[in-house]
Amino acid sequence: MVIRAAAVVLLSLAATFAAAESRPSFTTQAGNIIAAELPLTILSDAKVTRQLGSGLTTTFVVQIHQRQQSAVIVARLEIRYDLWDEVWLVRRVEAGKTGERQRLPSRAALETWWRTPLRLFATTTSPAKFDLDLLVLPFSADEEKETRQWVSKAGGVGTSARTSGLVDALIGTTIAARPIMSWQWTVEHPLR
Repeated sequence: MVIRAAAVVLLSLAATFAAAESRPSFTTQAGNIIAAELPLTILSDAKVTRQLGSGLTTTFVVQIHQRQQSAVIVARLEIRYDLWDEVWLVRRVEAGKTGERQRLPSRAALETWWRTPLRLFATTTSPAKFDLDLLVLPFSADEEKETRQWVSKAGGVGTSARTSGLVDALIGTTIAARPIMSWQWTVEHPLR
């Protein structure tokens, strides 16, 4: 009986630890900036790992919906594995900062970069109450724009109303970046 009770407690603790490990952690930076450290388990997800290994840019879009306001705040992480040079090309776009592109030499360096807190927004309300959505897109905004421009030129196809409609349908159904994965969290973070 004692062994069974101990097993239940251990399973409960493991489940609690796994749930905590799969949630972002939040900090308050100078200027009351809320920042999030995204869970490393996201990079280990099978679908995300497969996408990261494709050689295409994988974009992680963070959408913040503050409960006191109707505005949506967006931050973005872009990751591409350069198959030729065997390096990770990354970019971080966050509140108040324009992203710099970086080259990371290893998966360990990528994980360290990933764990750097992402600046989300400034607030004076404590606790900050917001919903955070993380969407994983199969390519970057720049790649989507380039593809749309290329397809809209119709690759040599005429510009009749019929072909124009075909191009619009192609753009609408195959090029629009649809999330391959998504996560949602409801957050109450006290300012410190």
